[in-house]
Amino acid sequence: MKALPSKLDSIGNELSQKRRDYSRLNWTKYTTGFDFGINEAYAGIVEFLRDETRWSTIVDAGINPSDPVEARKAEILRKAFRPFHLSNEMTVLASDMQKLTSRLSAVLNTHRFKVDGVEKSGPEIGRILSESTDRELRRKAFLSRTSVAEPLIENGFLDLLQMRREYAEGMGRENFVAHSLEEQELEPELFKSWPAEVKRAVPAMMNTRAEFAREFTGSDEVMPWDEAYIASAIAPQLHQEVDMSGFLDPIADLFNMFGFDVRSMNITYDIFPRKHKSEWGYNFPIETGADSRILANVSNRFNEFRVLLHETGHGVHSFTSSPDETVLNMGISGITSEGIANLFGSFRTREVFYSRFFSEETLERARKSFRKLDTWARAGQLLNVGRILFDAGLHTENPTSLKEIEDLRWKTEEDLFGTAPYAHRPVWANTIHHTTHPVYLHNYLLGDLMCDMLETVFLKREGISDLTEKPAEFGDFLREEVIAPSGRYTFPELFKKISGEDLSLSLMVDRIEQELSV
Repeated sequence: MKALPSKLDSIGNELSQKRRDYSRLNWTKYTTGFDFGINEAYAGIVEFLRDETRWSTIVDAGINPSDPVEARKAEILRKAFRPFHLSNEMTVLASDMQKLTSRLSAVLNTHRFKVDGVEKSGPEIGRILSESTDRELRRKAFLSRTSVAEPLIENGFLDLLQMRREYAEGMGRENFVAHSLEEQELEPELFKSWPAEVKRAVPAMMNTRAEFAREFTGSDEVMPWDEAYIASAIAPQLHQEVDMSGFLDPIADLFNMFGFDVRSMNITYDIFPRKHKSEWGYNFPIETGADSRILANVSNRFNEFRVLLHETGHGVHSFTSSPDETVLNMGISGITSEGIANLFGSFRTREVFYSRFFSEETLERARKSFRKLDTWARAGQLLNVGRILFDAGLHTENPTSLKEIEDLRWKTEEDLFGTAPYAHRPVWANTIHHTTHPVYLHNYLLGDLMCDMLETVFLKREGISDLTEKPAEFGDFLREEVIAPSGRYTFPELFKKISGEDLSLSLMVDRIEQELSV
């Protein structure tokens, strides 16, 4: 007989239902552009979180928990409820932030870029950047992304930054970065050592990247509009045309190898571009173990399997988590989620996945290309720290104008990598995370770190050289040692529990230096 839910579980179940309805409305907005009551749904969540009786129950449970699991549940719910029990002003501010974020996301999702006066979709811009041999056209396509900055500012992005500053102050935190990292159960000083750590690898990174640049562009320097082109030149197989109407077959076969039956999971895919649809790739975890939805924009290129594999990894994570542990699932770190998703995304360039797309005559060429591509990817991996620290700087340097934001973007890159401005204005506003998911980009980079760690730990434990030698066992490892306990621990705790090492970016820096020096 199934046990009755505890008071904390009951609160968590009700909150989860309200968040589920809110997520469904966001899915509709991102896929169609229509808003059928997002603000009203959020207001319902706020009303629920403001309830004093529920708050008292959570506080009491945290004071005298019956066991460590109950203590963890109380802490997870306390973080969700606390901001709404400080003052009425904080509640109003949280609601205003949500409304403005929703409005600005609509600006980003509906904005279309123009190249030489001709409107281009996101996938079309991407195709120019990755496939065009015309470097000037690539430059124009890349810089077309600057056009969304003014609409974003005009619609209140600076106001949103100010609201976040006020919110962090109301939460008793030094700034919004410290607030966000503490809410994510990470050290508020997480980024402090990153510049020095990254700089250790900069010489090896830049030397490797310069070699690729000379080979494929004839220049000693990699410009931002060269990044995707060089990757495509290294591995033209990335842009081999594939029939994406049958996208699910290779994806399902890969996951099934590891014991994950994707076809039995209620994962919805919306993968083809259309007007008013967001041009980003997302997974909407509507309801754990019941409803997961994937938004993407593909144009029949092999390369696009990376985002589909990544987002399917999120979906599989949801369906592999226990739906009965609603509150603990709320405590799963975004880094854990991104680590698992990045792991499966990496199979795009692993033979077990790509071999079906190439003939025997072209398979050996693909092997060489993808090995070389992995080196290129490693050499650019830490460039993401520039975006991460710029995103943090938006909330610590307090810019008050578009010009100050743009200057901050240039300064961040120069301080980290010694690079000079590549144009009159930098590209930044098209990265939707600055607007909708602030202080989140580090999850992808640390997700890569976790991805490396999981593979290293399993290969060493099993005494094998490739995950495909024991795929079923690796699937069990993910279920039992990563996914099952992931809500019970903070990410640093989980990382150390699995690897035996403390979480540190230096682990990635060391690996990059080692691989690029070979």
